[in-house]
Amino acid sequence: MKHRLESNQESRKAGTNGLHRRTSIISRRPSLSFLPICVSSVSHLWLKTVFAWFLCALPVCAADVSYQREVWPIFKRHCLGCHTDGKAKGGLRLDDIAALKKGGKHGALFVSGKPDKSLLLKQVTGDPPEMPENEPPLTAEKVKILRDWIAQGAKIDAAPKVDRPPVVIPATYAFAPSVTSVSLSSDGKLAAVAVRSEVVLFNVDDDTPPRRLATDFDLITHVEFSPDGKRLAAAGGSPQQFGGVIFFDSAEGKRQSTRRVGNDTLFKGNFSPDGTTIALGGPGGAIHLVPVDAKAEVKSIELHSDWVMAVAYTPDGKQLVSGSRDKTTKVSSVESLKLLRSIDQSTETINAVAADALTAISAGNARTLNGFDFKLALAGAEVTGSGNGARPVNNRDQYVRAYEAQPEAVMALAMSGDRKLLAVATRAAEVRVYQTDNRQRKVTIAKAPAPVFAIALNQDGSRLLLGSKSGEVQVYEVTSSKLLKTLIPVPVAASRTAAR
Repeated sequence: MKHRLESNQESRKAGTNGLHRRTSIISRRPSLSFLPICVSSVSHLWLKTVFAWFLCALPVCAADVSYQREVWPIFKRHCLGCHTDGKAKGGLRLDDIAALKKGGKHGALFVSGKPDKSLLLKQVTGDPPEMPENEPPLTAEKVKILRDWIAQGAKIDAAPKVDRPPVVIPATYAFAPSVTSVSLSSDGKLAAVAVRSEVVLFNVDDDTPPRRLATDFDLITHVEFSPDGKRLAAAGGSPQQFGGVIFFDSAEGKRQSTRRVGNDTLFKGNFSPDGTTIALGGPGGAIHLVPVDAKAEVKSIELHSDWVMAVAYTPDGKQLVSGSRDKTTKVSSVESLKLLRSIDQSTETINAVAADALTAISAGNARTLNGFDFKLALAGAEVTGSGNGARPVNNRDQYVRAYEAQPEAVMALAMSGDRKLLAVATRAAEVRVYQTDNRQRKVTIAKAPAPVFAIALNQDGSRLLLGSKSGEVQVYEVTSSKLLKTLIPVPVAASRTAAR
C-alpha cells in the first residue's frame, strides 16, 4: 500500500512537472511566480476536458432536446398537412399532446428511449422514407433531433406553441380590398362576398346595410350558399398555418361550426347536391371533402401534384371535377375516393372548373374553355395508375367539347343551379354567359370592372353577381344585361373612395 501511494505521488509529480513544462511553453511567461496559478488552472481545464470526452463516449451525447422549440416545428412544417384534427390520416394526430402519445391505427408513434424501435424514425429514415408524403425527405439534422428526442425519453416540455398573430378586421379599410369569392342565394335576393378575412351579406333588392361576418382566417378563398339556402360556407385559412371552413346560418349570420383541415389555405370548391358536404381544393394536391356535421370525418382524395385550384360536383353528386396548378383536369369518384381519369393536360394552370350532367368544364391561364363529354371520356375507364400517371385511353378529340376562345386568362366559372347556363369571368372587362346544351354565347356583360376574380349565378340563371380586384361588386339581370346594383361591400376611408 505504501509503495502504491508513493508511486501515485511520483506519478502526480511527474504529471504536474510535464504539465508545467507544456504550460510554460504555451504561456511563454518567464516569471516563475505565475507557475503555480497556471498549473492549477490548466489542470482543472484538463480534467474537465477528459471528463467531457468520457461523457461523449456514452451512447447518448446530445443537449436536451426541447419538444416545443425543436420537435414541434418539424411536425408543424412537415406533418400537419395529414395529421391534424381536420385530417387525421392513419388515425394519427400530431397537434394534440394526448393524441400524439396515443399514436394512430398502426400503433404508438415512438418508444421512449428507443429510437430504433420507434415507428416515427422508421418512417422518416427509410430508403426512400415513407414520410413526409409527397415532400422531400427530412434533413439529417432534423432526423437527428427526432432521434435524440426519443432517446432522451420523448419528454414534452410544453404544449405546441403556435405563433399565430390575431386576425384584425378594420372598422374601415384604407383601400377597397379585392373580392375573392361571391355567391347568390337560389332566388338571387341575398348575396355573399368574401373580402380578406370577412364575409359580407347584403340584400340585392333593397338598401339594408350589409352584415359583416368576421372570421379568424387570414384569407377567405371561397363562399357558397348551400343548395337549400339555409347555410353559408366560408373556406380559406392562413398560409402555412391551417386551412378550414366556417359554416354560418344564412338567415341570422350566426356561426354554426368550424372545421380545420391541414396546415395551409384551402381553395375554391363546391357544395354537394344534398348540401351535407363541401369539397375544397388543397395546396398539397388533394381534394378535401368536409362534412357539415362537425363530428363526421373529413375525407381526402390525393390526386394532383400541385395545388388544386377548384373543385366541382357533378349534378348527381357521384363524381368530382378538379383543376390544378399542375395543369391537369381530373375526374374522381366520391364513393371510392379514387381517381377515375385525367381528362386533359393544359399548357397552363387551370383556375376554374364546373360540371353539368353531360360534361366536365375547365379553364385557366391558357384562355381556352373546354367541355369534356363524361360518357366518352370515362368509357371503359380502369384505374391502373394514380396522379399524373393516369392518361385517357380514348382519343381526346373524341370527347372534347370546346367553347369559343376567351379574350384573356379565365379566372372563374359559375354554373346556374339548374345547370343550363355557364358564366365565365376573365381578366378582360367583360363577362360572358353561355348555354351549356349548345355552348353558344347567350349574353355578354360589357364594361365589367376588370379583372373579375369571382362570379356567381342563382338557381335559374336570372341573376349574376361578380366581384373584382378593385373591390367593386355588381349584380346584373342576365337576360337584359341590366345592372341592378353596384357597391363596395366594406367601409372604405372617404378620401380613398373619392379618389376612385
